[in-house]
Amino acid sequence: MFRRMLCLLCCALMLVMPALSMAEEGAFTMAGFDGEDSTHNWETNLFFERMQARTGISFTFQQYNKSAEWKKAKAAMFADGADMPDVLFKAALTTDELIALTDSGKLIDLAPLLPEHAPNLWALLQQNPDWLKAITLPSGKIGALPGIQTSAPQNPIWINRSWLEKLKLDMPTDMESFKAVLTAFRDRDPNSNGKQDEVPMMFLGPWELKFFSHAWGVVVNDYNIYLDEAGTVHYWPVEDSFIELARTMRDLYAEGLLDPSGFVTADTLRRVTDADATITYGAMFAPTPVNLLPYNAAMEYSVMDPFAYEGKQVYRDLFGCVTRGTFAITSACEDPAAMLRWVDVLYTEEGAIEAMVGIEDEHYEFDDEGMWDWVGGVDSMSMELLTQLAVYDTGEMPWYFPKDFYDRFADEDVRRINADMDRLNALAVKPFPTYTLTAEENAYVMGLQQELGTYVDVALARFVLGEVDITDEAIADFHAGLAERGMDDMVAFWQEVAQRP
Repeated sequence: MFRRMLCLLCCALMLVMPALSMAEEGAFTMAGFDGEDSTHNWETNLFFERMQARTGISFTFQQYNKSAEWKKAKAAMFADGADMPDVLFKAALTTDELIALTDSGKLIDLAPLLPEHAPNLWALLQQNPDWLKAITLPSGKIGALPGIQTSAPQNPIWINRSWLEKLKLDMPTDMESFKAVLTAFRDRDPNSNGKQDEVPMMFLGPWELKFFSHAWGVVVNDYNIYLDEAGTVHYWPVEDSFIELARTMRDLYAEGLLDPSGFVTADTLRRVTDADATITYGAMFAPTPVNLLPYNAAMEYSVMDPFAYEGKQVYRDLFGCVTRGTFAITSACEDPAAMLRWVDVLYTEEGAIEAMVGIEDEHYEFDDEGMWDWVGGVDSMSMELLTQLAVYDTGEMPWYFPKDFYDRFADEDVRRINADMDRLNALAVKPFPTYTLTAEENAYVMGLQQELGTYVDVALARFVLGEVDITDEAIADFHAGLAERGMDDMVAFWQEVAQRP
């Protein structure tokens, strides 16, 4: 289980931690969303026990494990006259929620308190102004603290390394060699079961197919836009490279090299949970292979590097370093400074390591080469203890992920996956700079996106499936449809956002 937990995250460096006063005794109330896959119980979790021993602060908890229930709970706790908790931990607060709740005063503005009461986080934000910008609302307020990962998770293409080795194939470096590898996966029975059941390239709808834009030197965001080096906003679906992507994917699909269910499946249906199952996936998009496969099978996969275009490699930076809205303090809290000192522990190396794996020599230990493992090895750890030891592996944690430590885990496979992700992150590019929209701006652009985004995705799917021939006439009709649905307004909106200081 823990190997899988380690592989599901990828992430960051940190600072040195000062000792905290133990004078901050007292119980506070905490509410939060631990994630749909959570098996934790905050009441008994050792993370909170260790934090209490370190800070003297204890909590009573309102823990939620269902997104819909957490959304309803947030609405109820911030209704007029409702009893609010002191803090929200793993708060999963949206930008609209942060704006509304800080404007109403129900969440306190943390900006003036951070330099004095969260010095470790404040130092990180001062060293990285983009991170500070990412959590600052248009009003200048900071309604919630972030999770920070300097080597953030992405959505790379993982390719079955053992199949490449068995078929004596090199790692693909361009679309031509990629097609040759997929063809071999289709025809040469790399899983050795005597059946032609291999899925050469698995994908999940138009959203994932657009990650192939790297082959044309383009990275775009979910609005299908990108900002070029001159500061000009581009709407990618109207450009030639989008049509080239559609043609290339159509050819792969027509030859049986793309998953035939790629436009109709769901993420949960792609997951393989049986450790003894025959693996049929040649290549796939995923944050890590263990998102979709059992651990031992997942270790057969490696990241495929982005293809070079005009001598340059790029890939879409999907998440960036900052996860917003993870920790907030309500106006019901009588001691916000104490809450900030509590959470500031998690923005240090020592505190983040303890949050992740517990206490050195009690829960984990280093070997002579500086690698760490559980005391007695991971196989000696019970599932119950692994579940109760920490809470970092589900939900959105407020902290500075301890990447240097994480990279020294004794399991060689985990370290290899870390190295794969580091290599990709070195090439990852933001399609558009960090921004924060007001509620009104968000509503406006989402109205445009509802029309344009759906139109683009449906058109791409129909092109790839061969339902619409990619002729000059079809391309002209597609471009006309973009214009009718507000493409120029979309570009103008983001151009204005891009020009803000």
